[in-house]
Amino acid sequence: MNLNGYLLLCSVVIALVLQQLYRTHDWKIFLELQWVPKTSIVLVAVSYILFLAVLGELLPGKLYPGSTLEDGSCLYYKCNGLVVLLVTVAAFVTGHLTGLIDGSWVARNYFELLVVANWIALFLATYLFLSHKLFGRKNWLRNGNLLSDFILGSELNPFIWKINVKFFWLRPSMIGWSLINISHLFLQLLKHQDISSRMVVYQFLTNLYILDYFYNEVKMTTTWDIIAEHFGLMLIWGDIVFIPFVFSIQCRYLVDNFIPMRYWELIIIILCACVGIYVFRSSNSQKHQFKHHPEAKIWGKSPETIGGKLLVSGFWGIARHINYTGDLLLALSFCLPCGYGNVIPYIYFLYLLLLLIHRDMRDEQRCARKYGALWEEYCRRVPYRLVPYIY
Repeated sequence: MNLNGYLLLCSVVIALVLQQLYRTHDWKIFLELQWVPKTSIVLVAVSYILFLAVLGELLPGKLYPGSTLEDGSCLYYKCNGLVVLLVTVAAFVTGHLTGLIDGSWVARNYFELLVVANWIALFLATYLFLSHKLFGRKNWLRNGNLLSDFILGSELNPFIWKINVKFFWLRPSMIGWSLINISHLFLQLLKHQDISSRMVVYQFLTNLYILDYFYNEVKMTTTWDIIAEHFGLMLIWGDIVFIPFVFSIQCRYLVDNFIPMRYWELIIIILCACVGIYVFRSSNSQKHQFKHHPEAKIWGKSPETIGGKLLVSGFWGIARHINYTGDLLLALSFCLPCGYGNVIPYIYFLYLLLLLIHRDMRDEQRCARKYGALWEEYCRRVPYRLVPYIY
């Protein structure tokens, strides 16, 4: 797909979403939002982030070396996110069941929290930008102008005290997604004194995905975001706003949806999720293993490479960005429980489709520059990007 095809796809997706918002009048919600946040909501959101930061420091966790970064350095990451997730979710659910807190509060204040998350993203991006410009000694204009540095980030790995902010910032994001999901389940039970089968399937799949993410947190240290992306407003906003609030749109849609789920729907959803998680996790594991243990066998055979740098074995001999394909199948399985009568619950999948096609194009350009003739040979050996025999 060339740039023109990608822009056309973006236009079609945006048009579909806007048409649905206009038809259902859902766009009026944003006109009614109060963009000056309430103090109580701000305190809850900030306390939540600080709670995770303190918990991450106090709870035990093994230090893992990351990949060599673009400046030649290597950072160590304390990967105890799974314990932080379990403690946080357990405290939230226990607090609700014992009556100490109202677990549906998050769902009922969803849009107010969305506003606060935007302000937090803007504040953190501004703080990191100014602290680097005022006190940083290198790369005063990394991207050539101040606006680009603010949006794309001036620093690769900014620290606040001894916390690596970029690595930590995915925790309030992913754990927040889980808490929003669970809160909507409590809200459905409160409103209808029942939980729908569609809600159960959605909760199982998404929370299993989040659990799997933190179980494999160490493998995040070798991803493109951690290794090469600078930390500016784009990543900050994407983590703290987009992931927890856009990814949970399906959950809000399902609160009042009690349409029975047919068996064939359940089979398709489970099949989509199983294939997606297998391809996504296995391909990422093969890549992580190759970077740290290049001699380890893949699918029972010694790994085949091009120039000792590009892996051609396993899933990486099927498509050049096969891990994105698995991620897309997973995203689709999260949306399918919502049925097929509205495009809004599919915003997560459509967004991820556009994002990963664009990232695929960027990856192709970056790898061509980095590996040169080796990449050309890899493209000849593995001609497909995402879907074998199609794209």
